[in-house]
Amino acid sequence: MNPLFVFAVTGAPHVRAVEMALPYLQKFSAYEIAVVQARSATTTAHNTVIEAAPPEGLDDHQASLWVKTRLGRILAENGLGGRPFCYLDSDVFALSPAIDEIFDVPRHPITFASDHASIDMFSHWAVHCGCRSLSCPHLREAMFCDFGVDVVAPDWVMWNGGVFTAAAEAMAVLDLWHSMTVHSFDLPYWRTRDQATLAATAWQLGLQGAPRLPSRFNHLLDCHWGLQEELRRGASIAELAVWPELDLRRAVQTGEIAFVHFVNQGAGRRGWKHWDEVEALLTPALTRAA
Repeated sequence: MNPLFVFAVTGAPHVRAVEMALPYLQKFSAYEIAVVQARSATTTAHNTVIEAAPPEGLDDHQASLWVKTRLGRILAENGLGGRPFCYLDSDVFALSPAIDEIFDVPRHPITFASDHASIDMFSHWAVHCGCRSLSCPHLREAMFCDFGVDVVAPDWVMWNGGVFTAAAEAMAVLDLWHSMTVHSFDLPYWRTRDQATLAATAWQLGLQGAPRLPSRFNHLLDCHWGLQEELRRGASIAELAVWPELDLRRAVQTGEIAFVHFVNQGAGRRGWKHWDEVEALLTPALTRAA
């Protein structure tokens, strides 16, 4: 069956965000694209839009994770089940036709790329432990206490949830991820995130050693990398992280990068080196398409 790219967005700001990324995916991919959206009076400007209905009582952040982790069921309920699909966060931008090659990578039955952080480095972003150190075991302790999942490798590199591919057989993985994520909403010690429950899912199912997507399909650019949490909200363009050695134009031409993922609201930040480079690459492509 033909593969499918899927965005899933909740709330009007995220609908606006996906409308930035969507034209580039449309430009470069030969495959069908669907947008699953919730809690927005504005409908995404696209021909395949599915309205999802998260439960009442969830805030918008929780509702967005409810939609994302239930995506396999939502697609099946709307006639798009049984197909291999690739989920994309709304801040993931396609840079070339090489994006379609993501479906040539074997799915096991669900496949993620690696994050920057190990599980202990990610800990204080996932639970309210109050640690100031760069690394601590409190997420692994919470996973064991609350879910019975024993992660024995403190240096295990997290899966990044911004891009993943799933085969039809992935429903059991998605269902467990969904149930763990929804349960975490009722655990005050846990922050509202899906990445920690994704790690718990991987280890619960014995998938922690599964092959990962090549990084070219989820090249992470975190504008807040290395910036303390309390300084991030008011950070100026000059304070944002920069990788001087990264030449995006060359990386796209050589096939080293197909998708770029702007973590922490880096998309659209004009004056920041990496967004300016992407905009310079993509604007001519869209102009030619028009």
